[in-house]
Amino acid sequence: MIEKEKMMKTSTNRRNESAQKLLLRLELWFAPLLLVVPLIVSLVFLGDWYVKGFIGRSASYDGELFLGLLLLIGNLLFDIPFLRSLRMQKKKQ
Repeated sequence: MIEKEKMMKTSTNRRNESAQKLLLRLELWFAPLLLVVPLIVSLVFLGDWYVKGFIGRSASYDGELFLGLLLLIGNLLFDIPFLRSLRMQKKKQ
């Protein structure tokens, strides 16, 4: 009876380890998309503001500046710790 319990624990530990490895692999593949898409969108907003708002001297494009900066700052604030945690998890395994 005790041997069966030990075997069950080792099999569940193996499953948990393989699931964690798969999750880490998925996060590593998803990380570039998570970083690049908001960066591109924020640069599009900032470029639109620069061309139509700053050069064209139109104050109606200030919303694009706000959205671009908000996306850029939010991306930097949340993605840098995410990448650090991924790197630490990768080093552990």
